[in-house]
Amino acid sequence: MTEDNITEHFAVKKKGEIRINARAVSRGVAGGRVVCLYGSQRQFYRVLLQPIQVEGEIERFRAAVQLAKNQLLEISRQNSAFADDTKINIFDAHRLMLEDDSLNFKIEKIIEEKKVNAEWAVKIVTDSYIANYKSIADPYLRERYVDVEDITDRLLNALGGGKSNFLLEKNSVIVAREIKPSTLIELFESAPKAIITEIGGWTSHSFILAREINLPAVTGVRGILRRAKTGDDIIVDGFSGQIILNPAENTVKKYQHRAAQFYQTQVLDSVAPNEKLSTLDGREIVVRANVDFIDRKVSRIFSGASGIGLYRSEFLFTQFNGFPSEEEQFKAYREIADAAGSMRAKIRTFDISPEQISGIGQEKEKNPALGMRGIRYSFAHPDFFRTQIRALLRASLEDNIDVVLPMISDISEIVLTKKIIDEEKQNLENRRIKFGQIRLGAMIEVPAAVIIVEDIALEVDFLSLGTNDLVQYLLGVDRDNETVAEWYKTLHPAVIRSIKKVLDAGENRNIPVVVCGEMAGSPVYAAILVGLGAVELSMNLNSIARVKQTISGIAFEEAAQIAKSLLLCRSGDEGEELVSQFFLQKWSHLFTPEILPGRKKQN
Repeated sequence: MTEDNITEHFAVKKKGEIRINARAVSRGVAGGRVVCLYGSQRQFYRVLLQPIQVEGEIERFRAAVQLAKNQLLEISRQNSAFADDTKINIFDAHRLMLEDDSLNFKIEKIIEEKKVNAEWAVKIVTDSYIANYKSIADPYLRERYVDVEDITDRLLNALGGGKSNFLLEKNSVIVAREIKPSTLIELFESAPKAIITEIGGWTSHSFILAREINLPAVTGVRGILRRAKTGDDIIVDGFSGQIILNPAENTVKKYQHRAAQFYQTQVLDSVAPNEKLSTLDGREIVVRANVDFIDRKVSRIFSGASGIGLYRSEFLFTQFNGFPSEEEQFKAYREIADAAGSMRAKIRTFDISPEQISGIGQEKEKNPALGMRGIRYSFAHPDFFRTQIRALLRASLEDNIDVVLPMISDISEIVLTKKIIDEEKQNLENRRIKFGQIRLGAMIEVPAAVIIVEDIALEVDFLSLGTNDLVQYLLGVDRDNETVAEWYKTLHPAVIRSIKKVLDAGENRNIPVVVCGEMAGSPVYAAILVGLGAVELSMNLNSIARVKQTISGIAFEEAAQIAKSLLLCRSGDEGEELVSQFFLQKWSHLFTPEILPGRKKQN
C-alpha cells in the first residue's frame, strides 16, 4: 500500500478512535474499510447488488436449493439399507424444510427488496428462524434450531457450488472470527488489504498463505465482529499487532510512512537475485519456494529461489470447486514444472480431509487433525488418487517433478504408493500416453515417522520435513487454537531433537532433506536449522529475501554451536532464553530483541 492510497478512502469520521491489541501473524501495514465475513463452512460477506443483478441472483439461489435437496435425497438413498431410520428421517425432514415455500419466498424477497447477495439473504432469514426456535418454551421444539443451522450450512455450501463472482470493494480489510484458506484464495482476486480474525495461529494455513501474498494479518481479537462493522475505517499494523478502528486524521498521516516502507520492502523482495547462497564460512545453503499458485507476482519473485520446495496441490480444490479432473491437474502441474525448470518442483499429493469437500454429505470429524487426511484420504479414495498420480506422471515429461506424500506414518504406505505408480505407468503406456519419471518423497510430520525415519529413508528419494504439524503432533498443541498458543513452543527439546534425527537420517542414507515448514521461513529459526545440519530450506516467497540475508551474515560454525547447546536444553523456555542471549551476543547486527523467541513476538 503506497503513501497516497492509505488515505484515499478515509473520510475521517467523528467517531472516537479505538486502539485494539492483537497478535501479528503476517507482517505489513495497511488501511482500509471493514468487510465482515460470516459463515463457518462456506464464508461470505454482504454484497449490494445492482438492479440488473437481482433476477440472476434469485436464479442462483433457486439452483442452490435444488442442489441441496438432491444432496439430501442421495444421502437418504445411501442409508436406506440401515435398520435405524433415525438418520434418514432427519435428512428427509431437512429436505421438507428446503421445500417450504414460505422459507424460500422470504429469502427471495430479501434478495429482491434489499438487493443483496443470496448468502446474506439466507443469513438474515435463517437467523430470525433460529432466534424464534430458541425462544420456544418447549425443550423438544426449541432444539429444532439445530436443524435450521444444518439447513443454513447446506444452502451456503450449495451456493458455493454456483460461484457468485462478486468482488470485494477496493481497499477492503477482512474481519472474521476465522478465515479459511479456500476463502482467502477466492478473495485474492479482489486484492484485500489486510485480515483481522478472532482465532488462528502463526502456523495456520490461512496465515501461511497471507504471508505468501504479502497480506498483513493479525489475530486473537475476541469479539471483533461486535466491535467492527462493515464500512468502518480501520488500520492494521502487522508489525506491532495493533488495530486502529476509526483512526483520527493525524493517526492516518502517521501510518502513511510505515505503509510506504512496507510497499518498498515488497518491491525489493520481488527482485531478489538467483545466486548461490552460503554462510560466511562457506557452507552452501539452497533456498526453495513454497507456493500455492503461480501468477505474475509469484513468477517475478520466484527468481530468488532455487526451485519449488512445496506445492500444496489441495488448493486446486478451491480453483476447480471440488476434485479437479486429470486434465485440469495435468495443466496445473505442468505450469508448476515449467516455472521450476531444471531446479525441480516438489508437489505434495492432496492433503485434505472429508470436511474440506463440500456437498458430499460427510459428517464433521471430531478431531480432523488425527482423522481421515493426507495419504489416508488418498488410499480411502483410490480413484481420485490414481487420477492425481497419472496427472503427475504426464506433467513430468522433463523428469523435473518430485512427489511428496503427506502424513506418512508407516512403510506400507510408501510401498503401496509405489505399486500404484507402477500400475499407472503401465496404464499410460498401454494407452500410448507419454509420461516422465518422478522422484518420491515422504513428508515427516508425525512422531511415528520420526521414530522410523531411517527405515523410511531407505524407501524414498528424499525427505520433506514439515515443522508446523511436527510441532503440533509432538507437543499435542492445536496450531490453530489461540487458547493454547503459548504451549506451541518451536524450541521445545522434543522438536529440536526430532529435527536433528531426521536431518541425520537423510545424511546417513545420502538423500536430501528439505525443511519446508514455517521454521524455514523465519530468519531466527532458519539460522538454527542450518546449525542442526539443514542445507535445503523451503519457504513462502516473501520470506526468501530476509532468510537469505540472515544466512549470508552468519557463520555455520557459530550456528552449529547454538544448535549443539539447544540439543542439551531440558525445556522450551530454556531454549528460548539461550537463543535470545546467543543471538544478541553473536548476531546483533542481524537480530533485534523484539523479534527473538520469548521476547514478546515470534518471528
